[in-house]
Amino acid sequence: MTRFLLLTSFLLPLSLYAEKSAFGAGDLDNPSPYGLTKTEKRILENKEIITDIEGTVRKNRTRITGIEESVSGMKSIVEGLNEKSQNDKRELQGLKNDINEMKDSSVQMNQKIDDLVANHDENIKKLKIVMGELSSLIDRINSTYVSKEEYNILAKEINSFKLEVSKQLKNIGKVSSNAFDNRSNAQIDIDAEELFQKKKYADAIDAFEYLITKHYKPARAHYYIGESYFQLNEYKNAIAYFKESAELYSKADYMPNLLLHTAISFQKSKDDEHAQQFFQALVAKYPDSSEAEKAKKFLK
Repeated sequence: MTRFLLLTSFLLPLSLYAEKSAFGAGDLDNPSPYGLTKTEKRILENKEIITDIEGTVRKNRTRITGIEESVSGMKSIVEGLNEKSQNDKRELQGLKNDINEMKDSSVQMNQKIDDLVANHDENIKKLKIVMGELSSLIDRINSTYVSKEEYNILAKEINSFKLEVSKQLKNIGKVSSNAFDNRSNAQIDIDAEELFQKKKYADAIDAFEYLITKHYKPARAHYYIGESYFQLNEYKNAIAYFKESAELYSKADYMPNLLLHTAISFQKSKDDEHAQQFFQALVAKYPDSSEAEKAKKFLK
């Protein structure tokens, strides 16, 4: 009897364990496994990590597929742009051919212009009278050069007078406009600067005035007209155009020279107060420029 009790007490836990295992203890495939050993727990953790990695890999594959599609689309766009570039190149070549033809015809046009200019001495005299009146108007307006309000008044009156001059030019022959009809604004700009460098200031002024009417780089055109008048010692005219140029674009690379010549123009016009102000402004704003070194000498 005692032996039977001992055997029963030994076999009972084994039967209970067998029953527990039968209900899924240690089953790693079970959605909620239990009764795991340390090794099985470690395997389960690795299995979860692998599952996460597989999910990440699937996502990355999807992204790579999207990127490949985008690259394919970009390739189509680049091919289209390349084809357009070739077409543009052919069009540019055609334009070059047209320009060469225009150059040939411009020789004949220049001859016609020379003939027109030769027959307009009386018109030129009238134009000089108009410009003399413009100079007198500028002399009256430019007694000061400080406030924005004064500048606006000056610009308004000069522009009104320019319109009047334009009307009078139309009535006496319109010689100058024909001289520029067969050239692009860019080419006229190049030719105008060349005239300025050759010291043909009157012709340079005409060309840059034409560009102003076409709204082509007006700040630069006003600057060169101001420089032309400066070289012709017409200082008050120079001041008016320098002022307009600075108002249109105050960050141009020629600003140090513009300020220097504006100051000298005031000095030549016996307006030492404003001359000193511009010399000081030049030194303060562009201290490392060669123009500032010249201004310092005037200040001393």
